[in-house]
Amino acid sequence: MNTLEKEILRPNKPGQIVKFHTPYPDEDPNQLYLLLEIFEYGDDLKTAATIKALIKGWTFLPINKVFLEDLELAEVDTTDLIGFDSTLITENGKRITGKILSVNREKQLVDLTKSEDQMNTNVRVTIQEAGGSIYEGDLTVMF
Repeated sequence: MNTLEKEILRPNKPGQIVKFHTPYPDEDPNQLYLLLEIFEYGDDLKTAATIKALIKGWTFLPINKVFLEDLELAEVDTTDLIGFDSTLITENGKRITGKILSVNREKQLVDLTKSEDQMNTNVRVTIQEAGGSIYEGDLTVMF
């Protein structure tokens, strides 16, 4: 590998947070997207992906279809979560709701997995519930 080239971590499943590895000059190189679907066509056609832009303050987020090869996994600054009310699932499966006190890693590759009534993440957080008890577990978004 050329010393000027960086290793590109390729996305491979829905629920990953991605960005364009080579954005156009007028695009924000730090813009993040949620990978919604991957379309493998075969017959020498490029694999495509549907992505949703993650933009704060927008009511309707744009969804686009792009080539999967143009995307890379993106590290997310998880410190933005500190101070928010949230839910986590402990090691024994108990759901705890409270305010996020800290995150295990400041930046990380985030995976999201949807189940029936929740979105599970690989983001490890410490929260304090209303009663004052402190718990550690994986951040979960409830629907």
